[in-house]
Amino acid sequence: MGTYERANPALSLKQLSYFLALAEHGTISAAANALNMAQPSLSENIAKLEKQFGLKLAIRGVRGIQMTEAGTALADRSRAILKSVDDLVEEVRQLSEDPRGPVSIGLPPSLSILLSVPLLETIHNEYPDIRLHIAEAMSGDILDWINADRIDVGCVYEVSDTAPYSYEPLLTEELFLITAPDNWDGPVGPDGVALEPVSAARLAELPLVLTSPTHGARKLQEKFVRSIGTRLNVVAEIDSLPHIVEMVSRASAYTLLSHGAVFNQVAAGTLALVPIEEPTIRRTAYIVRRRARPVSRSSSIVEGHISSIVREMVQRYHIRAVLPDAAAA
Repeated sequence: MGTYERANPALSLKQLSYFLALAEHGTISAAANALNMAQPSLSENIAKLEKQFGLKLAIRGVRGIQMTEAGTALADRSRAILKSVDDLVEEVRQLSEDPRGPVSIGLPPSLSILLSVPLLETIHNEYPDIRLHIAEAMSGDILDWINADRIDVGCVYEVSDTAPYSYEPLLTEELFLITAPDNWDGPVGPDGVALEPVSAARLAELPLVLTSPTHGARKLQEKFVRSIGTRLNVVAEIDSLPHIVEMVSRASAYTLLSHGAVFNQVAAGTLALVPIEEPTIRRTAYIVRRRARPVSRSSSIVEGHISSIVREMVQRYHIRAVLPDAAAA
């Protein structure tokens, strides 16, 4: 069998980088300076590249270099190829070294309370070369950030269009009526949970402070009450979890939240949980990333710690939530 030979000599990455520098800097002198090489040497390399292709790639003019159509196409493809090579080198390097580099995640406020501090401390102590950035936002905004590649991974409640995403359940939470203990007419147990539940229909009678209608949590709450033919008595709207908690703790209103969002206040006795029945409101949180985005080793490590820290927090503080394996059992 004869040896296969290419019709044209193979291009080198060095040739592509030289030509891309010329395209980006606009003159031989500026490109040579950026590459830290002599101008005649760069000119010779460009001339060899044009001879290799058999056509003109750049035209010299009084005001610098003008790219031909072929030169513009080559510069665009060179940029993409060189970036891909850089990404490959970084990915392989991370596999052979300690995990490093930036990882950005998005968390809704109620999950951020559980996760942010222990996750930051864990990553800092165990993986000091990973630079973790956490941003708080509503689930819809977090999905937008994932689509725009502004963050590596996010935790969101409910995923309506699953096609662009790779996702896995993190935990399923029950929503409670949250009250100041002295603002509730029934007995509250030592664990901060009311001994008698409230019916979902009674929510129409209680003054509630909730997030605005555009917020994902509010949409879930409204959908729930519509399904049972009732309504919510919303007396105030605040898109700030700390302010909602403060208003409820002052006995100015009630709200609807998960245990995890107020576990510190419940443990301190400043807030109490009232179970909602007939029916119960539940929501599931997911770890989500964009399916087409490569998962770095550092990002994978952070995702693993998100799951393990949520599990640890649920178990340590007896948070009323169901973990994925428990739900499947």
